[in-house]
Amino acid sequence: MGTAKYYTLILVAVLFLTGTLIWNTGPAGNLPLAYAQDKDEAENKEEPEGEGDAEEAPCPECPECPDPAKVVLRGLEEKKLAIESASKILDQERKELETYEEQIDEKLAALTALKKQINDDMDRLNQQKTQKELEAEAAFEAKMARLVKMYAGMKPKAAALIVDKMELEVAQEIFIRMREASASQILAFVDSAKAAKISERLAFKKN
Repeated sequence: MGTAKYYTLILVAVLFLTGTLIWNTGPAGNLPLAYAQDKDEAENKEEPEGEGDAEEAPCPECPECPDPAKVVLRGLEEKKLAIESASKILDQERKELETYEEQIDEKLAALTALKKQINDDMDRLNQQKTQKELEAEAAFEAKMARLVKMYAGMKPKAAALIVDKMELEVAQEIFIRMREASASQILAFVDSAKAAKISERLAFKKN
């Protein structure tokens, strides 16, 4: 082998070794290392996921279903309590109504007694009034009878002078109770206008 060729091989080997050393230690050489580290970390992270897939979380337990009998009994108990509460309220209201009824009955009894007393008083007053009226009528009739007897015993002309001064109503009452013969004799001497009015009233009174 020639000397030039020998040196050429040595130079190629040196360059090759230098390039390899720069690749593994220099800035460019860090890329393969970083890539290798990232790959290792990715593999390490995948391992727990794989383990998680192998050990799955347990399924949550289903809630315990209620006992139908207990549910029905609970509902019946609640209804019983509600009915008892409503019954107490109704009993209280019934007692209040009974109290009101008693008060109303007492007031009605008092009003009935008062009404009876008023009616009795009115009957008593009516009886007293009737008695007084009867007594007044009897006294009036007695007075009229005395006047009739007096005027009938007088002379017709003298009686006529008194009748002329007498009120028309009083003269009417006297002549109504007097016999027609005596009345006609006296009216013959009474003022003609007044005699006409007395005769007219006597005619309507007899009808």
